[in-house]
Amino acid sequence: MSGLDKGLAIGNILVQGYMGLKGNGTKQVDPNAKTVDSFCFKNKMDEKITVKLVGKIEDEEIKKELVIQKDEKECTFNLPKGIYTYEVLLSSKDTYQKGEYKVSEETLMTINR
Repeated sequence: MSGLDKGLAIGNILVQGYMGLKGNGTKQVDPNAKTVDSFCFKNKMDEKITVKLVGKIEDEEIKKELVIQKDEKECTFNLPKGIYTYEVLLSSKDTYQKGEYKVSEETLMTINR
């Protein structure tokens, strides 16, 4: 066995060991869960933004406000599943984007310029 073959064999063993420790990488999602573990926004704008989320889930109003610095990410956790309206505000308080989103699974929304 050449040095290259030994190196490949050792590398393969290390990768397989890491995969065994880490798991298969897929997280089981409970389809009956009433919340999502995390709902995140990534800011790719040239300035700080504010994201406002509002939803009415089972007669309860849910309000979240996230202030996200440039090139950063912020999340809300254990968010009840449902339809939310969102509004992205620039640092000048002008509305950049607004709409509705159905929250049904973990999500990362990227806000681009």
